[in-house]
Amino acid sequence: MAHPTIKIGAKGSAVRTAQRRLAGRYYDPGPLDGRFGAKTEKAVKYYQLDRDLESDGVIGPATWARLDPPTIRRGSNGDAVTLLQQLLKRYEYDPFDPGPVDGHFGETTEEAVKNFQRELNLEDDGIVGPDTWAMLGS
Repeated sequence: MAHPTIKIGAKGSAVRTAQRRLAGRYYDPGPLDGRFGAKTEKAVKYYQLDRDLESDGVIGPATWARLDPPTIRRGSNGDAVTLLQQLLKRYEYDPFDPGPVDGHFGETTEEAVKNFQRELNLEDDGIVGPDTWAMLGS
């Protein structure tokens, strides 16, 4: 899903989505009210800084890609899968090893996801949605 670029002063459902995703990653955007105010901007800047993104407080394509990646599962391919594999590799824990970082969500990546989900008391279905992304630190 393509998201609009949003910044301080923006209002609406995209802002509410960003606020929910920030809160799910333990960045306090203030009330989840769909209004991009100073507290949301501050949360965005810290989130961006922690992920080596440009810390400008604006949620554009690069920030959205980390903040609200698509739900993926076995058979998925592309940048979101590459991000998943990189995040799992970061743990340096064999049960979470997705195999090569190749952008293909195969059997090894699925098993790593299920192991990660079990370890964090998430539903171990191998599907990477908002809760799993949040726990991975996307």
